[in-house]
Amino acid sequence: MKHFTFLIAAFLFASTGSAEVTVYKGGPIITMAGDEAQTVEAVAVDDGKIIAVGTAAAVNKKAGKKAKQVDLAGRTMLPGFIDAHGHVSAVGMTAGLANLSPPPVGGVSKIGALQDTLRNYKRPEGMPIIIGWGYDDSLIDERRHPTRQELDAVSATTPIMITHASGHLGVMNSAMLKLVGITADTPNPVGGVIRREDDGKTPNGVLEETAWFENLKMLAPRSPEASLPGLLAGAKIYAASGITTAQDGRVMPENWATLAIANDQNKLPIDIVVLIAGESDWPEEIQALVGKPSKGHIRIGGIKLVLDGSPQGRTAWLRDPVPVPPEGQGPDYHGYGLMSPETLTAKLKWVADNGWQLFAHVNGDAAAQALIDGVRGNGLSGKRTIAIHNQVVRPEQLAAMAELDIQPSFFANHTFFWGDWHREVSLGSKRADFISPQASAWAIGLRPTAHNDSPVVPTDIMRLVWSSVNRRTRSGDILGPLERISPYRALQQVTINAAWQIHEDDSKGSIAVGKRADLVILDRNPFTVDPAEIDKIKVVATIKDGVFVHGSLPTLETERVE
Repeated sequence: MKHFTFLIAAFLFASTGSAEVTVYKGGPIITMAGDEAQTVEAVAVDDGKIIAVGTAAAVNKKAGKKAKQVDLAGRTMLPGFIDAHGHVSAVGMTAGLANLSPPPVGGVSKIGALQDTLRNYKRPEGMPIIIGWGYDDSLIDERRHPTRQELDAVSATTPIMITHASGHLGVMNSAMLKLVGITADTPNPVGGVIRREDDGKTPNGVLEETAWFENLKMLAPRSPEASLPGLLAGAKIYAASGITTAQDGRVMPENWATLAIANDQNKLPIDIVVLIAGESDWPEEIQALVGKPSKGHIRIGGIKLVLDGSPQGRTAWLRDPVPVPPEGQGPDYHGYGLMSPETLTAKLKWVADNGWQLFAHVNGDAAAQALIDGVRGNGLSGKRTIAIHNQVVRPEQLAAMAELDIQPSFFANHTFFWGDWHREVSLGSKRADFISPQASAWAIGLRPTAHNDSPVVPTDIMRLVWSSVNRRTRSGDILGPLERISPYRALQQVTINAAWQIHEDDSKGSIAVGKRADLVILDRNPFTVDPAEIDKIKVVATIKDGVFVHGSLPTLETERVE
């Protein structure tokens, strides 16, 4: 046999792939296939599937003499990450808006800086309004939302709308309020609030929940084709974070066509699990696709219902009052639900009658209780309902969830991004210490996941894992030390558990023979680095169905045995 070594240029790794068998070796390969970390020497991939896993000798025997041998050069391989909840379309769309985020995502920490950012923002050609994303009243010096007058100071004639970091609130200037028809006579919608000035009538520009959601269609391009670049940009951002299966977590009927076009044209680099908005009316042909196998890179996983708001925005529906209520609210304020009990019951029956999987946004414990009661009373017990965010939940509610097969997907990065705010303002220390109780969930037999809810926070999976392990706030406090989990548990939540929650663990979530070759390569091993440094680990490359869709290994030596 003749051995020879050669370098493969970066562009070959980003190509459309080939039919030859590829063997990966030379670094820790962690399968995530069991309840403890299992490391193997090699993995063989053929035609997008994993065909061998184990020792280098056994894998090479299965792969054959002509297989391409790829040396990881000490890098770590894991199964591709799975986005347990996020909004891939919105990630791409918001990437082109004025970035009003505070550090570390952006640089806005004062209302004056927010105004300057909007003034300097270069709108895309043809965009008639100024749109900003990501301002955060909890992290700007003034500790409040901007007013319409402060946005009017940027422009009194051009409509301006800016979205809160949570996505659940926003602010409009006077021209934008006029454009959408909100006046002193406009009533609050069900599940929303139009904040008013001192006269109790005049809108001050801040809109909450459904009052804000009704106007988000202003953000969308005017045709499915015009939305396509944003969707593809979002998918590319996800791939750069090692994510091989993303989620589009609340798709409206007007957005479905863009996803369909991208899928039909085979332009998506990764898989997307779509959750369709249960508050909307859907054609029968779309309803018929819910829960069915993927066609291309798109699958409608289930129905999304939004039961309440956000804890950082102080609109989550809580049992007990918010320690520091928002402007205009009294000491008994505890957030609110977004739909009437009658509407919620009707929607739950609709989901149950069709045998669909339910994904329910619940942040507060009152919202969690409404979900628990609704699942118990409407035929959804044992159906693997997913409680999205599930942050302010009580121990007895976790027990009820385990009984009913309601599985939590925790927004675990809240401990870093808003942990101090929750402790001091929005929840109080006791509730904040039990936010996203991952250790407790594992202990009673639930199979939790964790997510970033991007674009609320970036798609960075390693920071998410770090947050689950360390629970450090911005100030360095440990928020609820008893709820910290091990690095292995944290990685299970973004691999095999995430695949299981969406009923795709037969083909994804671990490195095992017969599964899809969805893989991520990291520059360091998350099980050997200092746990405090997990967030510093970088994604080197992402492989989807055996093809590199992000990253390159330009100096990686490979050898072929002829």
